[in-house]
Amino acid sequence: MAGGAARLARGTWVIPGSGTPARMPSPDVPDGFRPLADAGAFLELIGPVHVNDAGVLGIRVEDRHLNRAGSAMGGFLATLVDVALGQAIREKSDGNAKVATVSLTTDYLRAGNPGAWLEAYTEVERLGGSVAFADCSVRADGEEVVRARAVFAVRSTG
Repeated sequence: MAGGAARLARGTWVIPGSGTPARMPSPDVPDGFRPLADAGAFLELIGPVHVNDAGVLGIRVEDRHLNRAGSAMGGFLATLVDVALGQAIREKSDGNAKVATVSLTTDYLRAGNPGAWLEAYTEVERLGGSVAFADCSVRADGEEVVRARAVFAVRSTG
């Protein structure tokens, strides 16, 4: 294996000399994106999901993400939105807060085509003591494909 990394499972590698499993970026990931750490078991099924320094999540639309019409499945897009919003709200709170989706409204504006690079941009509008309100825009190669609005419950762990 390249660089002495040993393959464990789809997309998981051991960092040479550390013994630590890590997600490696796919070769077709834009510069500035790295694998999202601690994404969780469910995201492992659809990922790898990537993140940049601005907190924008990204993922490439693969054949396994397509619906019968040949475009990105709505549930796949809603999952990306939900993860992006939850991450943004968690980071804007104390960073360790527990967040849970209360309401998620998604508007599908156009198809996410196979091979498209999706980027999820978020804005936390209001973060209260127990709820947060946020928006998300998912763009496929620069064109908006999903617009979403959510309410999350927020519980501080500290």
